[in-house]
Amino acid sequence: MVDCIRMVRFTQHLFEGVDLSSKAARILQAVLRARSARLSDIAREMPGNTDAGYKQIQRFMQRVDLKSVLMRFFQADAKFVIGDPTEIERRQAWKTQYVGKLKDGKTKGFWMLVLATPFRGRAIPFHFITYSSRTIREEATSRNLNHCRALDGIKALLGDRPLVLDREFSYLELLLNLAAEGCTLPSA
Repeated sequence: MVDCIRMVRFTQHLFEGVDLSSKAARILQAVLRARSARLSDIAREMPGNTDAGYKQIQRFMQRVDLKSVLMRFFQADAKFVIGDPTEIERRQAWKTQYVGKLKDGKTKGFWMLVLATPFRGRAIPFHFITYSSRTIREEATSRNLNHCRALDGIKALLGDRPLVLDREFSYLELLLNLAAEGCTLPSA
């Protein structure tokens, strides 16, 4: 486990202000202990009362634009960017608004499209979007439009770097949109 001092040093690079960086360090350590991104799981791993931990996390998230902090992980010298859609199961999420059905049409969950850059043999995430069958239906959108929305958010960062995608992205409409936006696509 990462010790508290090292975690605070790390969060000081990401968050401005000692108050934010120390809170971020406590929350990140709870994330590592919980091995989960669910707020309730993280709150259980926070020091003290679970309800107080939950409120502390919520207040922190209201004060910080977490997506812009995550964008700081972008590796400017990366040769390419990786796109990976991942299904995330949420079997017990009966009332969660953003949860729909996964590909099998039965399992509750949502998709997360993660964009990452390679760094020392690892893929370091720097941007993501989430969507589900439910959000697609309610927002009158599509999986393709969600993919384009994610890529639109980073096209300036991409520059002339190739965007490496797996088979999930092998549909003509997305490839045409990428070409129209000037994104470099690696040839097979």
